[in-house]
Amino acid sequence: MASILFITRERKREKFLNDLLGSEYLIITENEHRKIRTLSLMVDLIIIDFSSMVWDGLDIIPLIRGFNDSAVVLGIGRKIDGRIIQAAREKGLAEYVDIDRDVTLLPEVVREKVEKEMLISRMKEERISRESFHPFSSSEKERTFSSEEWQFLEQMSRFLIHGYNLDELMQFFLDLLTRLFGITRLSLLLKDKMEKTYRIRACLGMTEEMKQYVQLYPQQGLVKFLAREGTVITRERILQTDFKTAYEIKQQMKLIQSNVVVPLSAHGELIGILGLGPKITGDKMSSREIKQVFLFCNQVGLAIQNILFYEEMCCQKKYIENVLKDATSGVISVDTEQKITTCNPRAQKMLNLDEYLNLTGKDMRKLPSPLGDLLFETLTQGTLYERKEVYVPAIKRWLGVSTSQVKNAKGEVSGSMMIFTDLTPIKYLQEEKEKAQKRDFLAQVAVRFSQELRNSLVPIKSLAELLPSKYVDEEFRKRLFSVVTKEIERIDNLIERLVFFSQPLHLDKAAESLLSLITETLENVKKKTFTNREVQLNINCKEENLQVYVDKKAIIEAFGHIVSNSIEAVAEEAVKIDINCEATDKLPDTLSVRTRKKMVSQEPTEYVKIEIRDNGPGLPAKNMDKNNIFDPFFTTKNRGIGLGLTISQSIIEEHGGCIVPLSEQGKGTTMVVYLPRYRPPL
Repeated sequence: MASILFITRERKREKFLNDLLGSEYLIITENEHRKIRTLSLMVDLIIIDFSSMVWDGLDIIPLIRGFNDSAVVLGIGRKIDGRIIQAAREKGLAEYVDIDRDVTLLPEVVREKVEKEMLISRMKEERISRESFHPFSSSEKERTFSSEEWQFLEQMSRFLIHGYNLDELMQFFLDLLTRLFGITRLSLLLKDKMEKTYRIRACLGMTEEMKQYVQLYPQQGLVKFLAREGTVITRERILQTDFKTAYEIKQQMKLIQSNVVVPLSAHGELIGILGLGPKITGDKMSSREIKQVFLFCNQVGLAIQNILFYEEMCCQKKYIENVLKDATSGVISVDTEQKITTCNPRAQKMLNLDEYLNLTGKDMRKLPSPLGDLLFETLTQGTLYERKEVYVPAIKRWLGVSTSQVKNAKGEVSGSMMIFTDLTPIKYLQEEKEKAQKRDFLAQVAVRFSQELRNSLVPIKSLAELLPSKYVDEEFRKRLFSVVTKEIERIDNLIERLVFFSQPLHLDKAAESLLSLITETLENVKKKTFTNREVQLNINCKEENLQVYVDKKAIIEAFGHIVSNSIEAVAEEAVKIDINCEATDKLPDTLSVRTRKKMVSQEPTEYVKIEIRDNGPGLPAKNMDKNNIFDPFFTTKNRGIGLGLTISQSIIEEHGGCIVPLSEQGKGTTMVVYLPRYRPPL
């Protein structure tokens, strides 16, 4: 079990570190200078909590170095001043991990540092052993490292701890092997994640052309063997495999000009391959030398993986920062402690928070209401908002807000995020559009209403002017009474239709027989519309007991407008109206977007389909945009204000249904009505 000295003034943070690193580490918490001196010699690693120590943490590092110059010191903290960290690095801080951004990296960093310290310790013990005991027997005599070479090895170990440049690390490693073992040709191949192949990234004693040419594939001999076995390959070991594999490995070793091949693995993954050529002396590498190289490769593999991961994280971070910087939407995220972790420039400008140079680390209550409340609900209750329109009084603007939870690799909630856009200009445009539509509607109402009133008042006025001279004429008085009554009824009907749009529609629903509704509709239309016309009505209902859940009076009115419109569309010939009813579970593909948006969100699985077909001329070619017939005041007749179909559509859609016009010029028009079917409970 590795031991860690945790230096902090907040002992409660020891539990956080224990939970994060796990039971494989023994964590000792202390902040007294006297005890730190003693404990620093007993532990494998030292971690300073800069969140509690702040500037005082800088005095701890020289204190530790004074007693243990080789001690590895890490730092952790949250939103620490960069000047403190820079000063700490100059004094010997090996690594600093920001808890807000890179908390998941801390266990990996600690594991790497501990393993490398154990390697240095093992090398020191081996050196002492070499100095204390006799060398190997003459048959297996191995040369010992000189003091200069041991110093070089220690430099290599320190480089593994502090190095973050991949090219420098690889070149340093190859130089080390050349210096220690006198190898003439070396090649280091790394896995290309994009192409999933292994290519030479660093080499010694090989031409640049060869470096570009070599490419090994995972499914072939050398890589396949190393990934499966995870051990060193020598020319002697090749003979222990089957003929085909041995041949592939031999050819690939020849390609990279190597006598010995060593895997570079990290966490069970083959991330690289080290090829070792012949020595300058021509001697073979001994088993002891191969073991030493293998030991180094294990550490170098971890270091390379960490550097690659670090570079990837830096690229991702830079990419995300650039995306957020140029984004036209505001983006804000908070952590579980309700501290702001992200706030892009657009969000800061939109919320008028320019007074803060950097909102990162600030409490979420700095955000204007209700944005902070929405983030808090998403964080604590999991409430997600999608394009929610909210008004922010502090900035007097409307925002479209979407929120989501942020989760870590374990699926645990680590914060919440909000994306929002400024809807204020759109709101102003909508208001202006609505005002313009209202003005246009009122203008149309005034024009149509005045026309219809004039049409009704002209005959009344004409007859009224003749009344004094023809009052004694009984036939004239009857005609006057009939015309006045009819025109007043027309005016009353006109006013009633206009009133329909001035108040919300209230429905009193009940289960009704569809056949009864249609029959009653036709009886009402007969009385009002075609008393003097020849009308042939055909009703065909495939099921006798089709029922709908509707407001009877409203639906009869809607059907009445449709039937009346169909009758009036037939000018001279005899009128023929066919009405077909049936059940259906499919809505038409021609259903307009405008109509679909008005339907209920949870569409029932069954509908009743009512087709009302006339034998008129159909819609004129100029009016073949069939949805226009539902617009207020649209009419193809000389008289009327064109509100009948508009009222019908409003009533039907309020019931969760829709109406679709089908017309072919010269062959009549069919109005297809869909209403949700009602099935009585069993």
